[in-house]
Amino acid sequence: MRGEDVVRWWFKARKGHTLLPLSLAVFAAALYAVQDTTVLLPSIVGSPRVALSLFVPVPLLAFLMAMLESRLPAAETSGVRSTTLLDNTLVIAVMAAAVLCSGAVAAVQGAAAAMTGGRNALFLTGLMLLGRAWAGQAAVMFPVGWLVTVVVVGFRGNVPHVWTVIALPADDPFAAGASLVVFAVGLAAQIRSSRKTA
Repeated sequence: MRGEDVVRWWFKARKGHTLLPLSLAVFAAALYAVQDTTVLLPSIVGSPRVALSLFVPVPLLAFLMAMLESRLPAAETSGVRSTTLLDNTLVIAVMAAAVLCSGAVAAVQGAAAAMTGGRNALFLTGLMLLGRAWAGQAAVMFPVGWLVTVVVVGFRGNVPHVWTVIALPADDPFAAGASLVVFAVGLAAQIRSSRKTA
């Protein structure tokens, strides 16, 4: 099978034609809709005002996991070409598009806060891919667990702890660096999990 035929077959198997544009449309629309809205949420250490944008990446991650888990195991196991590189390329492309969407929304709204959407998507995707290496599709709940943890114990008053990463301001260099590192580690785990399941 020629290389372009493999890519076409793989993209169709991953339902990329439908899930990919839908995931990015939902992400961009949600990011635009929440703008700088904050909500008062209960926590163990008070009642912090939490930005709704923290939750925007969750549907994007669900779509991404659905694409990664849309496999044809028999064909992929017996195939000469590994789909690992293609899966990793898909993840990187989706996250690059998410960062671009965040930048576009930030430019339209004139508020840098929208940039946290792309940054947080990178961080949470890294967590999800790390979890997928041993939990499979259930790892889509890892980012949700992180979000709940941040809301419950991640604030001192209205000030987020540095370990939360996703609750830090858009221009925070530590949050940007941590997001890239976790994403890179998640990609490495994705290589391992793709080899294990392909």
